[in-house]
Amino acid sequence: MLRRFGVVLVVLLVTLGMVGCGGEELPDNTRLKEAFSDGRSGIWVTGHGTVVRELGSDATQQRFLLRIDDSLSVVLRHNTGSRGAVPAERGDIISFQGRYEFHGGGGEIQLTHADSAQPGGGGWVSHNDIRYD
Repeated sequence: MLRRFGVVLVVLLVTLGMVGCGGEELPDNTRLKEAFSDGRSGIWVTGHGTVVRELGSDATQQRFLLRIDDSLSVVLRHNTGSRGAVPAERGDIISFQGRYEFHGGGGEIQLTHADSAQPGGGGWVSHNDIRYD
């Protein structure tokens, strides 16, 4: 009986682990953290963060407060024009590429929309494996 329970437990844990492994790999936050610590603006970065809350939106822009790590939070400004709003909620993880603008409170990620005139083709936001650019 105990052996059967152990086998069932192992199968359950492996199954849960496989479900948790799906999805995209999260981009590294190193360049963003360096830009913040150096007080630099106008730097193109990729990264990811956890939604603390949505800060509001209008017809053209959606704003989120993202926790990058225990020492850094940023505002993500997403242009909703071409792909619409990102359906993210508190606790969700968002990946992004955009231009970082420093300010002492953390900073902002802007230009998260496709733009062939910008480095890397512009920016994007990704949530649940769906890219919004």
